[in-house]
Amino acid sequence: MSLLRPLLLDVVPTIQQTAVLALGRLANYNDDLAEAVVKGGILPQLVYSLVEQNRFYKKAAAFVLRAVGKHSPQLAQAIVDCGALDTLVVCLEDFDPGVREAAAWAFSYIARHNAEDFLANIVT
Repeated sequence: MSLLRPLLLDVVPTIQQTAVLALGRLANYNDDLAEAVVKGGILPQLVYSLVEQNRFYKKAAAFVLRAVGKHSPQLAQAIVDCGALDTLVVCLEDFDPGVREAAAWAFSYIARHNAEDFLANIVT
């Protein structure tokens, strides 16, 4: 994870997108790798970049959030704690249907652990 993190800030957009996709695939593989993404401090960087990047990056970043959030309530809460929900709401309004779909999938995987808390965070 520490080797992929600097690539998220690369000046070449395709390198950034590839690094995000690699993080998503690693996090999707098992909960230990998903936890490593959280402990590596990568989520806040993804959330911050999510609004400013192109549609390919947005889809890949939403995939990372989905992959991390699917494993456990604690990992889903880590996504909520880093402020990703507000950013995902913005992605639901994106012009690209792929970005909207990726954001919806991320919401669904995060919410499946505790829907009541999830809805309370969206409403507030």
